[in-house]
Amino acid sequence: MKLKQFFTLAAATFFFGAIVANAQTASFNSTPGPFANLPHDCVSKTPSGSQVLFLNNSDVVTQSFTACTDGDARKVYVKVKQTSGDGQLTISILDSRGELLDKVKVTIKDGFSGVAIGKLSAKVENGVRYNLKLDAAGVDLIIEGRYTRLPGNDLYLNGWKLDGSISTAIGFKHINEIDAVQATRDDSYTEQIDMRGTELASTFSTYPNPFSNEFTVEFEKDLKGETSVVLLDLTGNVLHREIRTNVRSGDRININPRYFLNPGAYAVRVINEQRMFNTTIMKH
Repeated sequence: MKLKQFFTLAAATFFFGAIVANAQTASFNSTPGPFANLPHDCVSKTPSGSQVLFLNNSDVVTQSFTACTDGDARKVYVKVKQTSGDGQLTISILDSRGELLDKVKVTIKDGFSGVAIGKLSAKVENGVRYNLKLDAAGVDLIIEGRYTRLPGNDLYLNGWKLDGSISTAIGFKHINEIDAVQATRDDSYTEQIDMRGTELASTFSTYPNPFSNEFTVEFEKDLKGETSVVLLDLTGNVLHREIRTNVRSGDRININPRYFLNPGAYAVRVINEQRMFNTTIMKH
């Protein structure tokens, strides 16, 4: 079924602007392809097209993709032609059952034209199909696409199946399972966690440390807006996530991971707007 959400690029008339996605920006002029030579172990991408898909405020589009390695999906790239309005584009990766693996919110400014980039960490398996979900809030977007239906690629807009694809790319980091297990047992590996923007102990504390089955995150400062508390292993795999809004000093979140955790070191990460705070916690 072809819906009239695909149009030729000539039908789009908006102004140009800027985008912020985890403090990253990109333009078509600076990135050939624009998905050529991306710095990842492998990339799952759809080819560029001459049509566009209109994604209006509150619209949701999903597109399937196949992981090209065992490891993590680390970055998502979406080729946006033009936008209207200030808002957010939520980029999510889901498994075939619709379970959320990870998501990131990208702030979009009126009139942006370029590549929207979202950083996340979703554990994937080579050859397995997953779904990329894009959810617009407060903004209308024109995303590059094409009528041609690709084998193994399914595209849906608000639940309606479309004959076509949108121009996206997902970058992956290969993770050797044996090395990952050894890393979690090596205390010195904790220093290899990405520590950009961290202010240890100034925003939150975790206890008990070490813990047996669950632990508590207590905030020591007020944080406005949406705050995510993420538990990761030391390879960056997301094991548990809690989201709160406008947390206050003294608020507590109990973390009871749904997965069995082996004894060793883990990372607790608090993300608020474009700030990120990390600490390490041990499990008995």
